[in-house]
Amino acid sequence: MNEKVIIEEIKKGNRTQLANIYRAYRSEFIAWLSSKFECSRDEARDIYQIAILTLHENIVNEKLKHLNSSIKTYLFAIGKNKILESKKAQNRFSYEIDPGELELEEINNWEQEDREQHLELMKSSVEKLGNPCKSLLELYYYHNMSLEAIAGQMSYKNTATAKTLKFKCLGRLRNIFKVEMKNWISNNNNFLAQ
Repeated sequence: MNEKVIIEEIKKGNRTQLANIYRAYRSEFIAWLSSKFECSRDEARDIYQIAILTLHENIVNEKLKHLNSSIKTYLFAIGKNKILESKKAQNRFSYEIDPGELELEEINNWEQEDREQHLELMKSSVEKLGNPCKSLLELYYYHNMSLEAIAGQMSYKNTATAKTLKFKCLGRLRNIFKVEMKNWISNNNNFLAQ
């Protein structure tokens, strides 16, 4: 089946074609991303999930009507953009302090305060996330429930639906947390400037 037909089938709701793409490139994508961009395999798996979801959304929303390349090339390009966005966001919020300027006790206090502040920001972000994402992530991460059990409890069609929603919810949570972190840094910089 040619790629134009595959895109049309996905647009019509044919999940089999999307599943075929998912299986066809998953291993190669994860190996390529983790090697080329020096990320963990877990991060590469997450990026692959996001890339597949983005491919699907672009087809369904008609952002992708025809390809100038192969589906594989398009999918890998999405992954590359997502990992670069992730690395850029990490770098934007990282800052360096010369440990020689601080006494050991100050470093320990600062690290403890930093951990507590991050925890508070994460709690605030989860609250702002709202349901069903909040419930799904709490069941998965706090109660250690399997995606199969979550699908049953939350009346999702199947485990794949729960898995897809988990990744979308994590993406939303990351975005909310970035905003919370940016606001916190901005507020602290304003406070320090006074």
